Amino acid sequence: MYEEYTGVSYEEKKVISYTQRGNYTYSAPVTKPNPLYPEGTRLEMGKPAYFFTVSPTMDVSFIYRLDATSSTDLNVEAKTMIVASDKEGYGEEQNGEGQKIFWQKSYQVGDSKSAHLKNADVFTSNFTLDIPKIQEQTKKIEDQLNYTSNPTIEIVTVINYEGKINGKDVTGTQNFAIPANISSTYYQMPEELGFVKDTYKNIRVQKDPSPSTIKFPIFLFLLNTVLIGALIPIRKMKKIDPEYIKKLENESKNSSFKEFISKGKIPENRSSLLQVEISSLEDLVNAASDMNERVIHDAGSGEYFIIHNEALYIFWDKTSKENIR
Repeated sequence: MYEEYTGVSYEEKKVISYTQRGNYTYSAPVTKPNPLYPEGTRLEMGKPAYFFTVSPTMDVSFIYRLDATSSTDLNVEAKTMIVASDKEGYGEEQNGEGQKIFWQKSYQVGDSKSAHLKNADVFTSNFTLDIPKIQEQTKKIEDQLNYTSNPTIEIVTVINYEGKINGKDVTGTQNFAIPANISSTYYQMPEELGFVKDTYKNIRVQKDPSPSTIKFPIFLFLLNTVLIGALIPIRKMKKIDPEYIKKLENESKNSSFKEFISKGKIPENRSSLLQVEISSLEDLVNAASDMNERVIHDAGSGEYFIIHNEALYIFWDKTSKENIR
């Protein structure tokens, strides 16, 4: 009863499989005569505003890294887009997910860049933004639509990746977007320029029995000890077959896997299959979970097995008296 109450049990737990990190840095060169800065000066990040008449262009770097729990082997492509849109012309909500896009236009900045990344490698994509040109293209859309609004301008770096993460094939896309506030005479950049995108996976972990779970079987054990002590003088206890005890212990140990096992019969053509012996029933159940298969128990032979891709994965329960090999 103690083993039944405190036997191995499992629960689903969400853990991080890999993390993508993206970060923007920028600076604006002073290219026009002005009363504030000498020409050739480079204005670094964090200024409240950058004026068209002082530094109309901005040099930007996007730094990307993918950290996996075990390994990374990816081909990565990065392209940067300018996305102009009006989110105020339609719908009552002006903020939030319920906001509707009235119009939107995207175009690419520079050429796409690619790299091959291992775990924790850094990939950098550099590009230059011509702010007056972005403003001009946005204004042209409004003029052609005969519609004046306060459009939103976003700098979006699109990362396409393909390869292996933690030994598994993956293909995915991740966007890293920052807004750019462009007025008639100056532009501003946001303070938040770093992003962390976690990807999770579900795993089965063993649960430890709680103290409250253990109390009841211990109480029964103590009560049983008292009863046995009272019966010993009256009746000589019959010796139990050790093989029978071993069989009961084995059935108790395997009871936690019942929900993953079905009854069946091992196929007659087993000799034509590649046979892989598994050292324990727990390992066989875990393998079946990874292969999206179900464990079959042949009660006649005492064998547990799964068949996957013309291979027979088998655990032979040597404790079963009915085992016939």
